[in-house]
Amino acid sequence: MRFLTILSLAALALAGCAQTSVTSTQTIFGGSLPRPKTVVVTDFVFSSDVVALDRGFTARLSRKLGEIPPHERKQRTAERVNDEIVATIVATLRENGLEARPGSEDTLTLSDEALIVGGRLRSIDQGNRTRRNIIGFGAGRSNVTADMTVQYFSAAGKKPLMSFTAEAQSNRRPGAVATAPIGIASSAAITAVAAAGGVASEKLSADVEAQARALGHAAAAKIVAYAREQGWLATPEGKPTT
Repeated sequence: MRFLTILSLAALALAGCAQTSVTSTQTIFGGSLPRPKTVVVTDFVFSSDVVALDRGFTARLSRKLGEIPPHERKQRTAERVNDEIVATIVATLRENGLEARPGSEDTLTLSDEALIVGGRLRSIDQGNRTRRNIIGFGAGRSNVTADMTVQYFSAAGKKPLMSFTAEAQSNRRPGAVATAPIGIASSAAITAVAAAGGVASEKLSADVEAQARALGHAAAAKIVAYAREQGWLATPEGKPTT
């Protein structure tokens, strides 16, 4: 699992619990859609002002692989953050009853009926910070948000279903919408998803890992809520939605 864009040096971000903020209206085509057979969670795109810095992770990786050039440290950390977010979304969707896996839409065939989940990481307040206030993942900051899209894939093609913004709770802005309670995937479940995808066994530092997982949980919560609205999942009370 790899990124499209990774730049510059990061400062540090604070982890927290997760919330989601809906930023555009979901659209449903042709009435009710059949329950998807799987949910494919693709790699995230990093905007140019979002980077990841984790000296603990790169030190552990260097002990395994040997000295890593400085420019590769940022890239490998960003890749590992991406993998953690994706694995968190996948594990949380599975915990709530949806089949899910990391991957690409290129792996789908015309016989598949699937949701394709993608996202772009960006700063929350892009024009309102000093040069020293660099956006990223790490200790002391939590200023990254994820713009998410969900599409329905079938033999008829791809249909956009919804877009939304996932944010860490500490950065939740006025008007953000809280989702219904969901089952939270365990750390072991997230680690198992990452390991199955060939992700490096070296863990992120606790603060970086926590923020990545917070964004993953926020994104998964909105997808679960949508699945309940469509009747693909039972409600928290155990009653199917209609």
